[in-house]
Amino acid sequence: MRIPKLILLYFIIFSCKENKVKTKVELPVEIQKTEVIDAESDSDSDSIYERYKLGQVETYDWNLISDRAVKYGSVSKQFSDKDSIPKDFLEFSKKFISNVSFQEKHIDFDNLIAVDNGCDETFVMSKKNWVFDNWDFINFIRIDDEVENTFNFSDSIFYCEYVIKEVGTFRILGFEKKDDEWYLTLYHVNDC
Repeated sequence: MRIPKLILLYFIIFSCKENKVKTKVELPVEIQKTEVIDAESDSDSDSIYERYKLGQVETYDWNLISDRAVKYGSVSKQFSDKDSIPKDFLEFSKKFISNVSFQEKHIDFDNLIAVDNGCDETFVMSKKNWVFDNWDFINFIRIDDEVENTFNFSDSIFYCEYVIKEVGTFRILGFEKKDDEWYLTLYHVNDC
């Protein structure tokens, strides 16, 4: 008697499962577009940088920063003497940290790799979430017992790295010169 009851119960459950109507939930257009972009970005042909620019990198690929830092750092030996900074870059830096609109116009957002790394969160910076940064990065270039803040430069690259000796790198800035104008293209702040 037990087996027929189990078989009957099985058929009831199975038939209920078959009659279950699956409702399709319509997503808002914005979400549908996002899903299409996500599906397209999964292809092997898309680079990690292209997905980063689209805001689709869930976990940040730190190689984006380190690869560009290595490229920029290789343009010359390291300097810490502010007198070695090219005059045109010095003039640019003063405007860059003092004028909001000048700063925004001199960030190459199409080529920018920018991350603000806090202890608990990492923010990928873009034109949409850029916050004016008035930190006087030239004034902090020096080497002493506590810090090793240096720069490398060429005719078209200016790269600064700020290191607390017992802690590590806390800020990296990279600039490229295009059409006789300087533009920020690398920005990493480590607040942790």
